[in-house]
Amino acid sequence: MDWTATLSVIAIITSFSSQFIGIEICFHIVRNGSTGEMSPVPFVAYFISACLWLKYGLMSNITSVTLTSGLGSLLQFLYICVYYIYSKKKHQVHCILLLGTVILFTPLIYIQYFERDGDVALRNLGLICSGISILCYASPLATLSKVIEHKSTESMSFYLCFINFLCGLQWTLYGVAINDNVVIIPNAFGIILGLIQFYLFCIYGCKNSKTASVLTA
Repeated sequence: MDWTATLSVIAIITSFSSQFIGIEICFHIVRNGSTGEMSPVPFVAYFISACLWLKYGLMSNITSVTLTSGLGSLLQFLYICVYYIYSKKKHQVHCILLLGTVILFTPLIYIQYFERDGDVALRNLGLICSGISILCYASPLATLSKVIEHKSTESMSFYLCFINFLCGLQWTLYGVAINDNVVIIPNAFGIILGLIQFYLFCIYGCKNSKTASVLTA
């Protein structure tokens, strides 16, 4: 097995691990019988990201991207279903799902019906995937003001930050190996954002940080 294939396998395994974080969150929702103050936005955002990366993987024939994105799409869809079942704010969820549907299908319709040049379509899709991935990597920082104000990382998940950092590092190395800037750029940002989050944990510690809190609105 060559270096590129080894990196691919390691990145796939780590990505699979990160995808299963939502299971713990869903168990938390089921045990409580309610979504509480959790927001569905991260679930929807990761679902959109996984679907677009799945399309990119299929168009560019990158098996590792296709596999991880395919699993991610399936799991995030299931997580959204669990959230919907236990949510007491169905109208709000409907609005977010509608917005998510528009965000997801707009680029897919564009590359399928309006862009005749396959290379241009692939490049533009890659740029969109990169942008969304950067936002997903930055999602644990959504509570940054709360962390600084209370001098506590309780609203952040150390495990999520750690696994995101590993994914960013491994996919960046894999992107370098296959010479694909679309894979390199967002994951390089993931490394930087991960280091910022580690810095916060070094300052304020990681006591009582919770995985489910990343979904708190």
